[in-house]
Amino acid sequence: MYQCLRLHDFKTDRKYLGITAESYHSHLSFPVMLTNSTNSDGPSPSIDRSAEKGLSSSNPELSTESVVILSIICSLASVSGSIGNSLVILAVSKSESLRSIPDFIISSLACSDLTVCFIYLPLLIFQVTYGNNFFVNTVKRFFGHFSVIASITNMFVITIDRLLAVRFPLKYPIFVTEKVAFSSIAIVWLISLTFGTVYSQELNNPSHHAILTVYTTLLIFGTWAIYAFIFFAAKRQENKVVRPVNPATPPQISVVQQKATKTIFIVVGIYALCWLPSKLIHFFVNPAKNPILFKKSFFWIQAALACNSALNPYVYFIRSERYRKQFTKLLRLKPASDAQ
Repeated sequence: MYQCLRLHDFKTDRKYLGITAESYHSHLSFPVMLTNSTNSDGPSPSIDRSAEKGLSSSNPELSTESVVILSIICSLASVSGSIGNSLVILAVSKSESLRSIPDFIISSLACSDLTVCFIYLPLLIFQVTYGNNFFVNTVKRFFGHFSVIASITNMFVITIDRLLAVRFPLKYPIFVTEKVAFSSIAIVWLISLTFGTVYSQELNNPSHHAILTVYTTLLIFGTWAIYAFIFFAAKRQENKVVRPVNPATPPQISVVQQKATKTIFIVVGIYALCWLPSKLIHFFVNPAKNPILFKKSFFWIQAALACNSALNPYVYFIRSERYRKQFTKLLRLKPASDAQ
């Protein structure tokens, strides 16, 4: 049973990345295909029969209404996420007040989320609506792996940053320098580019799929576990006043760090909620016994996973006055306090 769940789990991750199940061996107890748009080797027999009957090239497992709703949701997420993440990147690059270590990592996360919103989601909409296309499949596989690995890894890096800030508040400025932060960000993008390049091709070796599954699963659950520890540690320290040894360090350092930690906690919480269905679906729907329901359900899960990338900028806007000021400045909006 455990092996079966593991196989289902890593195949679930590959569906989000836009990868066909055709590359898996026929003995795996998983539906041959989640969507005709993810099959780069050609249409499945059921799709061929649909074509012979003169049906639409959109996915046969979804009704027209579902395709329209999914397309609208993904379109809104694509537009709002592209605008929001672009604002985050511009705010960090142009504002002197947004030059802390967490801000640099947040801008790196915004870059990966921007790739999901600006490139991956439109490709997902195209495939759900118009069906299979070899070039679109290849590009979608590359950006699917590239962007989602970058998002997961950036989230893990910023979680480690918050762990050090909360657990070692006095030593944090010594351990985490700009050089360390930029080196970490460079490693994140190198790993992401490697995964994107390798997995943009059809790989039939199960060991390749296992590497991807182990990596993503460890980072996802590792992020949740570390943030659970951070949450309880922050609660214990909430009423403590940290007095820095270095006189140059502002006395409000603990308050600032705690507020930043809570903001990232919300981001990680949304991230967890969007990813959790993909990990739990196998407990409610058996893909071997009910493949049609599994396929239909997974389209919505796939959209939720991608739409997660559109939400983070609005969390920063609501939670952070610094980001709020920079967003209004970039958009040339008049602050509410000035309007009165």
